[in-house]
Amino acid sequence: MGRSETAVLLMSSLMRAGGLHWFEQGDVWAKVAELRPGTDLLAPERSAALVSAMRTLMTTEARSLCREGGPLDGHAEWIAAFERAGRTLAYLAAHGGLTRGLRAVIAHHVIFHANRAGLPSEVQHAMSHIARKAVMGSSDITAPAAGPGSAADSVSAVNTDTLQADAEQLRNALVDQIRAGGHARIPAVEAALRAVPRHAFVPDASLADAYANSPVNIKYDTDGTSISCASQPGVVALMLDQLEAQPGERILELGAGTGYNAALIGHLVGPTGHVTTIDVDDDLVEGTRAHLTAAGVTNVTAVTRDGALGHAEGAPYDRIIATVGAHGIPHAWLDQLADGGRLVTPQRLTGSVSRSIVYERRDGRWVSLGSEMNTFMPLRRGIADDDRRVIPLSADGAVRLQAPAGLAIDADSLAGVLDQPRVEEWTGMTVRAMESPEWMELFVSCSLPSGLIRMLFPQTAKGTVLTDDPYPSATAAVEKGAATYLARRLSDRTTPEGGRLWEFGVIGHGPGSDDLAAKVANAIRTWDREYRDREATFEILPLDGPAVERRPGTFVLDTPLNRILVTWQ
Repeated sequence: MGRSETAVLLMSSLMRAGGLHWFEQGDVWAKVAELRPGTDLLAPERSAALVSAMRTLMTTEARSLCREGGPLDGHAEWIAAFERAGRTLAYLAAHGGLTRGLRAVIAHHVIFHANRAGLPSEVQHAMSHIARKAVMGSSDITAPAAGPGSAADSVSAVNTDTLQADAEQLRNALVDQIRAGGHARIPAVEAALRAVPRHAFVPDASLADAYANSPVNIKYDTDGTSISCASQPGVVALMLDQLEAQPGERILELGAGTGYNAALIGHLVGPTGHVTTIDVDDDLVEGTRAHLTAAGVTNVTAVTRDGALGHAEGAPYDRIIATVGAHGIPHAWLDQLADGGRLVTPQRLTGSVSRSIVYERRDGRWVSLGSEMNTFMPLRRGIADDDRRVIPLSADGAVRLQAPAGLAIDADSLAGVLDQPRVEEWTGMTVRAMESPEWMELFVSCSLPSGLIRMLFPQTAKGTVLTDDPYPSATAAVEKGAATYLARRLSDRTTPEGGRLWEFGVIGHGPGSDDLAAKVANAIRTWDREYRDREATFEILPLDGPAVERRPGTFVLDTPLNRILVTWQ
């Protein structure tokens, strides 16, 4: 391979690792083309041949070329470095660390690398235009076709085979991106994601949206809030890795949505296995059935029912997976599992902090085998509802809490609290770029009566009503008329390698906010000092069980259905 081909492979790896879907990658190449202008046009025949080759380069998993004797044998670290750069840029973009948009920044990285690789400007121009055309289907690099009827000819050329080829290409690019993000680690899960056509389950979405690593909303409440969606494919892959479904198993899914996840599980269990998926809404179940039929899936049954009740008629199940959020774990889910069965559920533990937890019964106890940070739409219209309510914090209502409905909060006392004087307490606790503070978030939430609650705010609130960099996850704590939230700032300190560090602080408003900020800051420092290198485990306990001995690093969280014991190992 030459320098141009290698550059395309490396930059495509960077873009996928940065979370850019296929058409976002095309936008990056378009930006590069604008910054590297040229005037020469290629003949249509030559352009078509180059586009096909370019598409292959852009969708190839570069790591596969590092095998012994492969084109990049001995250069796996190249791929790793570009993927690491992509993930770092995505993290900085998500946490306000970039002063320009992610795609604009990556476009300049493309040019920087092409310059370092010694590619002349005219080569960069041609390369970026061809890459843009490989994605978008049109480019100024191709001379326009003359003569009448060309538009009609183009329309007639878009047939089912073309659409299926485009869908397969987009699907494979999406799976490559998911794999680069560390999910779909199990080969069978990867194979399912490559085989099952997601666009068949979201027929009203464009192919670009169907194969973006993003949710696709399919149903809304009367206030415009989304209440059902096709989940983000990366999250789907994460939970299927946790489920570890095996051929021939019987599996219950709670939350049918579009039927896409059930179809994936059906692929995993194969023709000798069976999947039952349930949802509370008739229209969603009818849609699921139609989508499954269109996709040719025959080993999945869709049923209308309250997800919290499970489906006793088909029990026992080898595995149960919830694709809706739960707070307490419904007893039916545990009762309907076979001996040695596994439950995978997104569980809201405290405040707004949720994790996708794998539970199995070991020696008579329901204990966790692992967990991942994850949040799903909550159960609704049933016996285990976990509703939310919105509580304004700013005078204009733009900044607001999205709090669990069962949490006792005096909304009137918090009205306009952010307009009151601000107090700040910085903790000295820092994180690196790409380092997740998820365990800190859980520990602090367990340490506070209100937990840490999600705070919704527009970008315009940054640097005005809020600090420049408010923490965007579960962040707010409340106590009577006081409210605090977590914030970050660039630290003066660096890593041993010279990398940047971000310090966490606590921002408070309202009467008593100085005391509340101190409590939150002390919890952060305790986690940093005592528990930073540990992860938590979880155990489901009955509400009427014996009292649990309280020890440092141990928390007992009450839900309406059971208690959850959280222990830092």
